[in-house]
Amino acid sequence: MDMVKQDRGFVILDARTGDDITRGVLAQVMLEEETRGRAMLPVAFLRQLIRCYGHSRQGEVSDYLERMMGEFMDQQPPGGTVDGLGQENAAVVRQAMSLFTSLYAVERTGNRTVENLLQEIMDLRQQVETLQTRLDNGTDRAATSD
Repeated sequence: MDMVKQDRGFVILDARTGDDITRGVLAQVMLEEETRGRAMLPVAFLRQLIRCYGHSRQGEVSDYLERMMGEFMDQQPPGGTVDGLGQENAAVVRQAMSLFTSLYAVERTGNRTVENLLQEIMDLRQQVETLQTRLDNGTDRAATSD
């Protein structure tokens, strides 16, 4: 756990087979944290994520989540967290996951047009850019409302 928190790269190999088991071990660490009362992942998010497994866009979801978490971690102030924007970031992540769910629904049912999805993507990008600007400026709602 310390190596992860220190952002040190590592690989975990099965002692018997030599197989790389890093992903499984890290997933187990997350499961243990979630069940010890340190839950971070909302149930709705987990359900949406599970629905993406085996989907033709699974790789896109994985790449997107990795990129967004990287950007989120890069935005954290040294030694601290962003309190005021945390809820807004969570809302943007929920909206992004909703969009992935929408993409899945389009493939299955064709209920939504590509134009509507593109507009949702553009709206989401604008929200992310707005949050990034606020983070860059070091402001949030709590600071401006005082």
